Amino acid sequence: MSNNHIILMGEYGDITKKLDGSKYYIRSKYQDELVKMKEKSKGEFEEFNERTGKFIWSYPEKIQQLIKSNEFTKSDITMIFYLATFINGTGYLAYENRVKLNKKGIQTKLEVSRTLFGKFFNKLIKFEILLPSGNHFKWNEAYNFYGSTKGKAKPQTLVRTYINQIRELYEVKNEKGKRKYSTINLYPVFALVPYLHHSSNIVCKNPDVQAIEDIEYFNLKEIAELLDLRDSKRMAKSLHSLVLDGQTTFIKVESKNEAYLKLNPRIFWRGTNVPDQNLVAEFNMIDNNRIKN
Repeated sequence: MSNNHIILMGEYGDITKKLDGSKYYIRSKYQDELVKMKEKSKGEFEEFNERTGKFIWSYPEKIQQLIKSNEFTKSDITMIFYLATFINGTGYLAYENRVKLNKKGIQTKLEVSRTLFGKFFNKLIKFEILLPSGNHFKWNEAYNFYGSTKGKAKPQTLVRTYINQIRELYEVKNEKGKRKYSTINLYPVFALVPYLHHSSNIVCKNPDVQAIEDIEYFNLKEIAELLDLRDSKRMAKSLHSLVLDGQTTFIKVESKNEAYLKLNPRIFWRGTNVPDQNLVAEFNMIDNNRIKN
């Protein structure tokens, strides 16, 4: 490049072409392949998100803070995640038709008693998770937000929280028309999010480690302790029974006389690239076998 030009030279050193350096650039074959790979990965991720549905962004660190706080119960954590799925593009809680939710609308969505709702609602206001705006409410984007991450946070510090799946788990009814899963039953789904490995969705102690072989997974006993549950076997059975529209929520994997858990990437995904096909296929295999049985 000379005087902001790219000079193309022939076999004998003669100048064959001069290009404007502000319009053209030189890229190596390696760089070319890298760009193609990134574009392919981006396209695959967009396809995955299109199939899996809309998502909000959640901060794993904030989730941990809420869980460790003595102010919030296990049920509170579940209801917080559920409510966050109603964040719209301007930060308000709103219905699908874009009508903003008022206080009564929030209680109706949560399907809880007036007394329980009053206590929960006051906590949201006190800790500024819910921000009053007239008769409606904005959600504090320091916890969750919808839309672009630009100017807010780096994607690798966040977790994609898929809206339809969270709502399905919360809203699904049994044969008697009652909620199939209680807020306590669903608590582990949300409480384990901060511990999801970024490319495998294994519940582990070092979720940011790059190499799969370096993952230090939590065994079932350790997971039970994390969740403040006594019986690890009962916990594992309970988590395996959580089914999302025919899809398994957790998979138990046996290793060296121990077992660890993987969470379905269609519910939460921390990675910045599309989930590995083998990971998705693993959950599909479990689901297919459930249908056969």
